[in-house]
Amino acid sequence: MTGRSFAPRLGSEGSSTGRALDGPGKECLLDGPDVFFRGVVEGMRCGIVTVDQEGCVLTVNELAREILELDTPVEAGRPVRDVLARHPRLAEVLIDALEMSQLPNRAEMEIRSREDDGRTIGFTISPIVAEGQQHGVALFFKDLTQVERQEEQERLRDRLAALGQMAASLAHEIRNPLASIEVMATLLRRKLARCGAGDDALVSVEKIAAEVARLNQTVTRGLEFARPIAPEMQLRPLAAALDEALAEARARFAGSRVTVERSYEAAAPNVEHDPTLMRQVFTNILVNAYQAVGETGRIEIDVRPVARPERQPGAVEVVIRDDGPGIPPEVRDKIFYPFVTTKEGGSGIGLAMARKIIECHHGMIDVAVGERGGTAFTLRLPVAVDHGQGRG
Repeated sequence: MTGRSFAPRLGSEGSSTGRALDGPGKECLLDGPDVFFRGVVEGMRCGIVTVDQEGCVLTVNELAREILELDTPVEAGRPVRDVLARHPRLAEVLIDALEMSQLPNRAEMEIRSREDDGRTIGFTISPIVAEGQQHGVALFFKDLTQVERQEEQERLRDRLAALGQMAASLAHEIRNPLASIEVMATLLRRKLARCGAGDDALVSVEKIAAEVARLNQTVTRGLEFARPIAPEMQLRPLAAALDEALAEARARFAGSRVTVERSYEAAAPNVEHDPTLMRQVFTNILVNAYQAVGETGRIEIDVRPVARPERQPGAVEVVIRDDGPGIPPEVRDKIFYPFVTTKEGGSGIGLAMARKIIECHHGMIDVAVGERGGTAFTLRLPVAVDHGQGRG
């Protein structure tokens, strides 16, 4: 491109002077406008990328580098396709914008991240015009990932609320006949006892009563799973909820000699979570581990930060391993589905509820074969980061 530059380039070491109005009719001399404009661009609460008419990047501010996970510093004059090599769709949008008369306004796009969990950005592209001639385009954008997750969570709450209403109605219709069966079974048992009926008849009636109780419990737990979750978030270490859950699980298996080894890294930051709900998740997994390992097994609990290159930890990871027989491969992929269980008499709601709670916290939960056999549950919860982001 020939002609003069339309704006000072970030990172320029040269100095220059210029004049600007300082109040009506006044002029003040600005020493080094590059420094001034660099401060303006770097201080903005959105990502900014400017590209000249030849498709070369001129400016990239700090927030843009962080959101796009670019190497720092970005050398001015490099082709935008090279700078945004990890985001080819965004690069093509900027290249196309150089020839467009109607530029994208308030659009959204999915981009990749180093962890391949995906991000959503909301962006606007504006022309950069000087003396009636376009010299390039400027991309203004924000990371909307958290906003999108919150909106998806709201939509999920709406769906679960409707499901909860249906489940409540269904539970009511099922519980009424179950209550009648239970009453009739009790009366029949008393009548058989008075008539001196044999043990076989009494055992059969007892089985009916036990199955009714089991069905009633399943309906109750299913209703709890269908209800929307409204977590009361607190910024606390996950280790506190883990220790409370471990104490509860140990109390249920007071006679066992299971060895529990804990490894909590001090560098793991606090995480926003609902302590009661998180304790429920950990208790369910730990109780399953105790049941799997038997009387003299081993359970390991690790808490560690998940670091990102050149950034603060983005999440905290909890791994709970046991040396039990493991989960059959044909069941492992469905273990978080409601009513899927490997335990006799189990409802199959516990792990489904655990995943629901973790996802409500914008986290993830996974299960795999442990390094030395057995089962390993991995839970990851994000660390809240505030960049002043949002729609606007």
